[in-house]
Amino acid sequence: MEIFEIPPKDVEIPQRAIAARMGFKGVGEIPDEFRHRYDEAMSIAMEIAKPVVAIEDFPVYPPRTSQKGILIDIIEITGTLAKSQLGNSVEVTAMLATLGSDLDDEIAKFHEDGEELKSFMLDAIGSELVEYVARRVDGELRSRKSLKGSARIAPGYVDLSISLNAWFASKLGKFISVRSDPQSFTFLPRKTISAFIGWSN
Repeated sequence: MEIFEIPPKDVEIPQRAIAARMGFKGVGEIPDEFRHRYDEAMSIAMEIAKPVVAIEDFPVYPPRTSQKGILIDIIEITGTLAKSQLGNSVEVTAMLATLGSDLDDEIAKFHEDGEELKSFMLDAIGSELVEYVARRVDGELRSRKSLKGSARIAPGYVDLSISLNAWFASKLGKFISVRSDPQSFTFLPRKTISAFIGWSN
């Protein structure tokens, strides 16, 4: 188990990524008429977001006759995405990244106060910030491991079951104050993402 606490101002997010998240696709930057609101929302995010990432490495158990997926800890990771990315792994890293609950509260407050544009922009910035926090830790892991890393894959994408988020919350969430809704398997705080990275020889 390892915990990374990352100052948000140390995370570089391409403006084109946030612009695309906000719906300004093909523009590459925030249009001038929205620049003031964007700068204000970005300043708020940098002030109140508390990026933290928990990771843990798990050995892959030897294949069993009935195995349909990759066995780590108490779970079996199944599906075509898992097979293509984790199938040859000898070790799998589980990653859980969050920005904390303060950002959620601020997004909700702006919404309740009728400041929908500010709420929307802060939400978009948070979505990209947590992704680029995860990318930063992903890069750190690849720079220090001697094994070959797979793509970073996340529950809810392709056929990787979102129900795996319950395992992430129980295994790593308690260390960084993250839980999973028992029915939807979405995370609280909302700006939280999970992922697996497989490592092979």
